[in-house]
Amino acid sequence: MPSTTLYFGQVRVTDQVIGFRRRQQFTEALLSEEALDLPSHSFETQAIWFEVPEPLQRAVLRRGLDFAGGIHAVEHACIGILPLYAMCDRNDIGGLSTPQHPDTGRPQVFIYDAYPGGVGIAKKGCEFVQELWQSTLDVVQSCQCESGCPSCIQSPKCGNNNEPLDKQAAVVILQGLLK
Repeated sequence: MPSTTLYFGQVRVTDQVIGFRRRQQFTEALLSEEALDLPSHSFETQAIWFEVPEPLQRAVLRRGLDFAGGIHAVEHACIGILPLYAMCDRNDIGGLSTPQHPDTGRPQVFIYDAYPGGVGIAKKGCEFVQELWQSTLDVVQSCQCESGCPSCIQSPKCGNNNEPLDKQAAVVILQGLLK
């Protein structure tokens, strides 16, 4: 039985592009950063979400790890694994992790269908959450990278440029969720 409560329901997702970076082809050297003033885009969809319990947060901090980076890594890694259970593409799923959600004041991880109204992906994640967390833990632990890579915790579509991320904190959190 998981150490937290899993929720499933309707959420409102709001995206806004605030800028872009120009990079040199092949070298990826940063050429410029351009700010944009574009309107936000919102839609309602289906999501699963869970709180990371206080004891897990304390366990991460006691080890000197980055809690925000840990839940962000858990979010990314779960999004990378969920398509194996939901038979979808990684781009069909979005997520959000925050150490203090404005509605609850608590650390939350959200995984949502990236389509208005939802298409059942989050619902499938809800049905297989134990397996999802275990598979995610297995992938993160078995990845031979030192601090996180695209194979385990980095996301190609992260709106925060994959920052912060903490692979070891993600392991502690996933182990705790499975207890």
